[in-house]
Amino acid sequence: MHIIAGETNYEIGGTLTTILNGKIIIGDTTIVASHITVLGEKDVNGNVSWKSAEATGNVLVMLKDATVTAKEMHYDLNTDSGILTGGASMTIKASDSNISIQSSTLTFDTKKEVYTGSGSPVVIEKGKLHIEGKNFVYDVNKKMFDVFKEVYLFNSSNNEKAWAQELEMNISKNTVVLKKVKMEIIVK
Repeated sequence: MHIIAGETNYEIGGTLTTILNGKIIIGDTTIVASHITVLGEKDVNGNVSWKSAEATGNVLVMLKDATVTAKEMHYDLNTDSGILTGGASMTIKASDSNISIQSSTLTFDTKKEVYTGSGSPVVIEKGKLHIEGKNFVYDVNKKMFDVFKEVYLFNSSNNEKAWAQELEMNISKNTVVLKKVKMEIIVK
């Protein structure tokens, strides 16, 4: 089904879903894009089982605690999870300073409240911290970031640089733990 205009309401996976021209509202998740196609299967009785939504062109996803943009997105309507590609960018709302993420691909699961991404590199900015790595996982409930592979950390408040294999950042406690680390501290 491709919605061109008007408004349609469906029950998908137990969640009220509203489809508008260029917009889908699924529970707390809103997807806006230049082009959205909703795909489903019709059974022998004519009932439709909605499966996925494909969005292209200036995709904007508004989640409960984050906003994501990309060029393309595949969203599984039954698992409430999406994969964004094409210069994915995410801003996570945090109490002290927002977290900005740039990655090649980004996935989100609104049921498990977990975000993951990969890139060459993934770039994460939080306040005066600049973090790069190949992969990340953010657990919304635990307020924990894990960044993996070829991790680089720069703290502009004290010019500290670190290279590691893994970084764990606790957002609620505002702490960073590096594993297998090499640091550079310039003392003046």
